[in-house]
Amino acid sequence: MEISEIAALVTRSRPYLDCFDSDHYPDCFSTFCRESEAFFIGLEDSSGTGLQSAAASLADLLEKGWQELPRSAAKETSRRDKQVLALFLVPAAIEYSARHAGREAAATFADALMSVWNARFPRNTFLAGDYRSIMEGFDANLLGLPLRKSRFNRRRTN
Repeated sequence: MEISEIAALVTRSRPYLDCFDSDHYPDCFSTFCRESEAFFIGLEDSSGTGLQSAAASLADLLEKGWQELPRSAAKETSRRDKQVLALFLVPAAIEYSARHAGREAAATFADALMSVWNARFPRNTFLAGDYRSIMEGFDANLLGLPLRKSRFNRRRTN
């Protein structure tokens, strides 16, 4: 999978954000992982500088797409693309590396992407999170105390 194909996957995945909740995220994330796996496999032959270059190329392609839109639409589209990166691509890369021992290129790419993005768009930064952290973020809390047992943990333990 080429960098242009992963950019297309990011743009195709924008609708996932419209149903971003604890009931729909697991299925959307699973689909995104399946669709991005070929890209992560292809990263395995890349060096650190190659991964940095791939991250910069992805940011370039996404930014080029925004430049073709009216200003207000470009701002909204860039925000949604960042959310897809933060909630789907980066966690999928972290999950891929965690599930495949010795294959750290995907996680390294995720770190590079976050660094490139945050340097290039300092007013629109994001931090990396893994799938588990995102799922735990859906839990209801009051003053930092959970109000109910985590739905994520309930699914995993049964």
